[in-house]
Amino acid sequence: MKLIFPQEIEVWYVLPAIRKKIALKMVETGLQQKEVAAIMGITPAAVCQYKSEKRAKDDFFDQELETELKKSVQRIIKNNEVLAEEIIRLNNLAKNKGTICKIYKEICALKGMKGNCAYCKKTQEGKISKIRKEEK
Repeated sequence: MKLIFPQEIEVWYVLPAIRKKIALKMVETGLQQKEVAAIMGITPAAVCQYKSEKRAKDDFFDQELETELKKSVQRIIKNNEVLAEEIIRLNNLAKNKGTICKIYKEICALKGMKGNCAYCKKTQEGKISKIRKEEK
């Protein structure tokens, strides 16, 4: 069984989904795909692929994440220099809600692996560093 780190899930699933959602919400506000691409530092083709569901799975967004996403989009439209800050904020919110664990369990189920990872929670609670101290 290949070990999947929480950071890999963020890079492969969470961050692409956040970028997709931001791009689509910006288009919904009336911005042209070309404008959205320029603000986000991506190609207009990437925005088009987001619209046609060819990039990034994003079905893990709950109502709270959607609400926060709308706030982020408004902030980005007002000042596109906050794009990275808002993506990080949304990523941290998703992480704190257990999204990474949920995605990990889905991946494990698809691959027939046992998906009982709790590394994120152990790290957040300081249990891993405590275990390391006890091992010394």
